[in-house]
Amino acid sequence: MKSTTVTVIDAPTKNVFVWLEDTDKMKQWLPNLVEDVPLTETEDKIGSRFRQVYHERGKDMEMIGEVTAYTLNERMRAYITADMFDLDVDYHLNATAPAQTELTQYTEIKFKGFVRFIAPVFGLLSKFSSKDPTAEAHAVLKELCEAEYQGSL
Repeated sequence: MKSTTVTVIDAPTKNVFVWLEDTDKMKQWLPNLVEDVPLTETEDKIGSRFRQVYHERGKDMEMIGEVTAYTLNERMRAYITADMFDLDVDYHLNATAPAQTELTQYTEIKFKGFVRFIAPVFGLLSKFSSKDPTAEAHAVLKELCEAEYQGSL
């Protein structure tokens, strides 16, 4: 299942990028993220591994990720694996003005085991749902980035 989410944020790319990699900032806009711990770090970030824990529906879900592409203030991509799915998340930041960033998130989810057989049903149902978790997270990110940037002027 693939998706693309584009959000225009009134803040420079360097201000937005920090919200994608700072643990404390990520917890403010990524729903249910309770833990983000580096496991290994490389100098150029590519190959760095991390562990994340999300708390959903009363349970903790652990995921292990690896940074697969990294260009400071421009791009960050990670491949993340969990028990029921693998997730490829690719963030692209484009300066559309000196203090404006277009953030594009490409996401691909590959379900595992039994879940892969029922995933198409969830995909179909989500098309009719008014809730888009990625868009909602981006809306929070936009609000936080813009408030922080405006407060620094």
